[in-house]
Amino acid sequence: MDIEALKLKVENQQIVINELTSENEQLFQQFNHLMVRNGKLLKRIDDMQQIIDSMHLRIEESQLINDNMLKINDGLRFNNYTTTVSSGKAVAEKDITGAIDKLNRRIDELHLRNDLLQQRTNILSGGSESPGLAKNDHENHSGIDAEKLYDFWKNYPGQNGKNEPNLRKQSRMLIHLYEDKSLNAETLFQKTGVNGVTGARYVAVLKQFNLIEYKGARKKGQYYITKNGTELTEQCRYGNPPVDEMYADTVDPKMYSNN
Repeated sequence: MDIEALKLKVENQQIVINELTSENEQLFQQFNHLMVRNGKLLKRIDDMQQIIDSMHLRIEESQLINDNMLKINDGLRFNNYTTTVSSGKAVAEKDITGAIDKLNRRIDELHLRNDLLQQRTNILSGGSESPGLAKNDHENHSGIDAEKLYDFWKNYPGQNGKNEPNLRKQSRMLIHLYEDKSLNAETLFQKTGVNGVTGARYVAVLKQFNLIEYKGARKKGQYYITKNGTELTEQCRYGNPPVDEMYADTVDPKMYSNN
């Protein structure tokens, strides 16, 4: 190999290094953005919880006032007065009854507001999930039983992951690739409801078990489901239990000799 060829090779390697460095910086910026967003969501949840606690205190105070009013009303009922006094009592009872009704309406309003705040808190607590994720769960048109595929993938030989949300999203990636034959990274991650950093980690695991593969240029290539991935997915379509022979050439036994 002559000097010119070596120089050209060095230049190509330097270009690749620059591209990887740029991509790494972008991923780091995206990670920082997500961390900031997560911090803001947690702060909003804390604020909502403080408001809910304040509403609980106000409800308790209103209930105490209501109890006192009821006691006064009961006391007035058992007192015998003259006709004039009775007339005044009727007016007083009417005023007290009106006040009690107002308090009851106020308590109902506080309960309703408390329920709304609790719903908003629950929504914020699940804010890290993509808004389109629930919709994607119903986009399976291939007859694949997503729950069964999740169970198969969870018990896949050599697969030691225990995080249920991660395993379910990886299963959805297999379903999308089975249905669409091939997808680029952006589309696959969008359909699955994950960001680029998390999606890259998920596909790396699936590639490790030879369930999917990547073909083409680094930025313009596509993900494809492999023969092993197709067999695993179709087991959940036709309802046949997985067999050990299906996984014979999937995992290197040396990698998981302890299992």
